[in-house]
Amino acid sequence: MVIDKGKDVEVYPALEPTEDKVYRLAEAATSVIPAGQQLLHSLISSPIQKRMEAWIHQTEEKIKTLEAEGKLDFNELESRPEFSALLLRTIQAAAVTSQDEQLAHLRNFIINISLKPEISEDEAFIILEIIKDFTPSHVRVLHFYDSPTNYEKEIVELQQAITMRTVKSLDIPEGQELAAAFGYGEPEYWFNIFRIVHSKHLIEDINTPIDPKSPDPIVQGRSTEFGKKVLSMLMEAE
Repeated sequence: MVIDKGKDVEVYPALEPTEDKVYRLAEAATSVIPAGQQLLHSLISSPIQKRMEAWIHQTEEKIKTLEAEGKLDFNELESRPEFSALLLRTIQAAAVTSQDEQLAHLRNFIINISLKPEISEDEAFIILEIIKDFTPSHVRVLHFYDSPTNYEKEIVELQQAITMRTVKSLDIPEGQELAAAFGYGEPEYWFNIFRIVHSKHLIEDINTPIDPKSPDPIVQGRSTEFGKKVLSMLMEAE
């Protein structure tokens, strides 16, 4: 115990304060930079620490709210070693992204894990490994093939333009329809995103009617059951 401006400060507390954990993880993330490279170190360590502090605070506040509503038991969470391991890995993933959407997805993931203890440890780690490497574009593609009705107008216009030959049909129809649906990006860019999401078995490469009651229009894929589960883990818990 030391004295700091009239206050007792515990040098070796029994429980490590959150801010100490944040600092320790940030230091670990920047330890790969050689000694003496102060410019690079300052460019990385400060943003990482601030981002992690904000992310942990927002996650903690959401957990407190859910506990107050009786939707989870914090003591039960503390007794689940797999939750602690998942939380640490999720924090590490949050430290290396600056994208707000990605940070929200990671926060939603750990909150949903806290609410769904029936998900196996293996499945939870597999889902985390997938989403920590996903950008918002990957999640957007998964959303598209899970709920294509949200983009029916854009797809109908594209297919009409192709029929009327005012737009050339490309040999990468997935990329072409995604670029049309989102209104930005090259078809080649979206095709690469599509193939990555497809490789994780989150979407099937199959012609699918937007409206199950009508054969037209169609899109070039649909979400799998596993894809739907991954998507549900990224949605904000109510």
